[in-house]
Amino acid sequence: MTELTAVYRRELLSFLQYVRQAPPYAGRADGPTVAKLRGMADEELAALEALGEYLDRARVTLPHVGAFPTAFTNYNFIALRKVLPLLREDQAKGLAQLEQDAAGLSVPDRAEVEKLVALKRRHLTELEALAV
Repeated sequence: MTELTAVYRRELLSFLQYVRQAPPYAGRADGPTVAKLRGMADEELAALEALGEYLDRARVTLPHVGAFPTAFTNYNFIALRKVLPLLREDQAKGLAQLEQDAAGLSVPDRAEVEKLVALKRRHLTELEALAV
């Protein structure tokens, strides 16, 4: 279960979750893109809350999440179009890490992580389309 708690903590501190809380600078024309990013982040947050509930039912203490990496503050007040490629890159790295994590888990735990894998895969495709 410690692998799952590490996944839970890492994903809560992803760049997409940071951008959800500290959105980049966006003009009016970028409103739909910002809304799309917010929707993706909200979906991932809901999936992480479900993972937290799974851990809770298994009587696993949820880890202290802590703060986002301080390097993320470098992207405060940066234009949305500059942040999109970084989000795509972070999403791809996160997806690869989740796939690696899932491979080493037991069947019931793997099923929980596979839900996040599918969501991240879909969001990566959406980010690739937005970053064009």
